[in-house]
Amino acid sequence: MRTYKLRERALKVWADNLKRGNIVATKDNIPDRAVRELLKREKLLSPVISGYFILKKPEDEPEQLFLLLYWQIIERFLDRYKPWSIRADSALEILVGNEQDQKHLLIRSAKPINRTFVLPFGFKVLVVEDKDFDSRLTKVVSVVGRKLSVDMPERVLVDAISRKLEVPSAYKSFIRGTKFNVRIIEALYLKRPQPIVLNRVVNIAEESGRGDLASALEVIIRTNTLYRTSRKKKTKEPTASVKEPELIAPWISQQAEHIHAFEKHLEATLHGEIQGLPTRNLNELVETAVEHKRYDIYHSTTLEGYQITPEDVDAVIFRKVPFKVKDGDKHVKEIENRMAILGYAEAFDFIIGKVKNDFGRARVSQELVQDTHYQLFKPSADNGIVKPVDLVAYRNAPAFIRGTSYVPPAQTKLLDLMESYEKYVDSIENEVIKAILAHYFFVAIHPYADGNGRTARLLMNYVLLTSGYEWITIRAEQRERYFKALNEGHLSNDILPFGKFILSLMKEASSSS
Repeated sequence: MRTYKLRERALKVWADNLKRGNIVATKDNIPDRAVRELLKREKLLSPVISGYFILKKPEDEPEQLFLLLYWQIIERFLDRYKPWSIRADSALEILVGNEQDQKHLLIRSAKPINRTFVLPFGFKVLVVEDKDFDSRLTKVVSVVGRKLSVDMPERVLVDAISRKLEVPSAYKSFIRGTKFNVRIIEALYLKRPQPIVLNRVVNIAEESGRGDLASALEVIIRTNTLYRTSRKKKTKEPTASVKEPELIAPWISQQAEHIHAFEKHLEATLHGEIQGLPTRNLNELVETAVEHKRYDIYHSTTLEGYQITPEDVDAVIFRKVPFKVKDGDKHVKEIENRMAILGYAEAFDFIIGKVKNDFGRARVSQELVQDTHYQLFKPSADNGIVKPVDLVAYRNAPAFIRGTSYVPPAQTKLLDLMESYEKYVDSIENEVIKAILAHYFFVAIHPYADGNGRTARLLMNYVLLTSGYEWITIRAEQRERYFKALNEGHLSNDILPFGKFILSLMKEASSSS
């Protein structure tokens, strides 16, 4: 009886905390140790760090939940060290638009502390005291919906580069796309003059196309220290008539650099294999693709977690069985699955039509993206499963991808990134590489609330068929290899595993035709 009452009390505490939004809870939220221990045994509570817990369901994987709630955990955990701010390299990543979970997070605090906190799954938070902490040198930034304090760009400008000689590409993108307040930089410099470090920033600013910033920093060094600057490439000091450079948002600059770097790497590594791939005429390609339509619908839809069978595909596509959602229908999930089949079939037919129209001149555009996604979800919208506006608008909330710690860009950056996507992906000359990167970067941006994977695979096949190559299908049993290859690009900046994976499918398709 005593155990029963404890369990009953523990479940009530668990439910009450969830109702109050305390997914990340503390000992103050669950003060009874016996309750906490019972919830741990029931797999309803997962420890994060001393005094902090995640409330969960028994079937939830602790690591996936931790990755999903990472920034919420950080926000809650650092509350005890107010005022605080994310600093140096960690701040740099956020300021260039990277909202991904950080394995080693760097924090400054006004509190007397210098300690590394070890979180689960290899994550660490280093909190150091800043005796001169000044909240005026911080700004609040939204990171996957959490409001976090981050060092101002002017402070990051010097701090990030002073810690190591190697210059990350993110730093150049940051310089290229940020409007800095030179007076703030000078005020920081006067507190701790480091002419050699600042001169290094001068040269990086020059390399990044910011001669205006380089000249302004030189003036700061000359005016405030007896140090002679050494500039790799001299430009005239800015005057009142000098036009300010057009600033490119760091996330756009970074995306462009990644596209060019990945294109170059794939070209250098896979050029010979790509050259050896056979091409076919339009009629043969379309005939083969249509023959595999049922096969492709089943696998591409199953990859996204839909519970369907090949027989379901036959029922929806070939028998044209109508399904309508009714109020109180107990089989909504089944109907969602069938609408997904019908939507993919409509999108497949749309792509085939585009291939016939565009054969020999593949064009990756936002219009193609939007039309493909529209076809994919129109049956669901017609049946009231999704809102019609979801068919035409990019997502308006943070996105998370199952099975990875990669966090797609914030919704506020989507319009910029999709314009950049169209510009740079469409300019790729090698059509196979264009198809690979059209898929990869679309998934990386993740512009829609749902359907990104299916849309990416359809876009890839549009480019392949339009360029004379066979339609390829990523099979359900290849799911692990497929997502692992994508993750290598997202998390390790290595596009080669994904490129080789797609190329292997192309070889398989050409040999079987």
